[in-house]
Amino acid sequence: MAKPTIVFAPGAWYPPTVFDGISKTLHEHGYNCHTIAFPSIQQATAVQDLQPDIAAVRTVVEQEADAGREVIIVSHSWSGLPVNSALDGLERIDREAAGQKGGVVKLVFISAFIPQVGESLISAFGGTPPPWYVRDEENGTVTASDPFALFFHDAPDGREWASTLRPHAWITKNSPATSAAYMKIPSSYLLCVDDFAIPLAVQQLMVDRAQRQGASIETEKINAGHSPWLALPDQVVAYIRKQAGEQA
Repeated sequence: MAKPTIVFAPGAWYPPTVFDGISKTLHEHGYNCHTIAFPSIQQATAVQDLQPDIAAVRTVVEQEADAGREVIIVSHSWSGLPVNSALDGLERIDREAAGQKGGVVKLVFISAFIPQVGESLISAFGGTPPPWYVRDEENGTVTASDPFALFFHDAPDGREWASTLRPHAWITKNSPATSAAYMKIPSSYLLCVDDFAIPLAVQQLMVDRAQRQGASIETEKINAGHSPWLALPDQVVAYIRKQAGEQA
């Protein structure tokens, strides 16, 4: 049986290349991998709402699903917002009902935002952005004040990765989720114990809320910061392979 395609969705500011390392390892284990390049990061000053990011997710997933392949989406941080908004009709169960093959079989969240419908990232945290957000109002973008400390403090070459980050379209922090894919698609959440950007307690609160609403989300913990696949790549690869159905 063919292995599912793995689609990586980077968090805010991150370049698609941040997943190249584990994509290569997973490819060696028989997985086809894609990483989404979000318009709100690649063309930050031009983006006016969340729709280009949602479309970017749908384009990649539809391509794989229409080829009859099953898809697992690995969503990091902010990308939980567009990912959960992008998958209506692309779930395997819905495609099967329509007589189609392929579709999304699992969502894997890594310290990711799990929004309710109508909720933006900023509104989910009480309407006040984190103190480390640095806005450029003229260009309509936002950056992080100390990305190394927040995102890469435990990663080899962490300072180099911090230098690759790009401004992110501010509007995407205030754009509401339009759907909640996690309510229909089985999910797992890798809780990052040493995360300074989205603390463990906040990660757990989002999972708990989704579970109370009826979402099927399994959890595991990893002793790493906000980018665990850079700090502990072997553990994250093993985790993703397990979510894809491989036996340890």
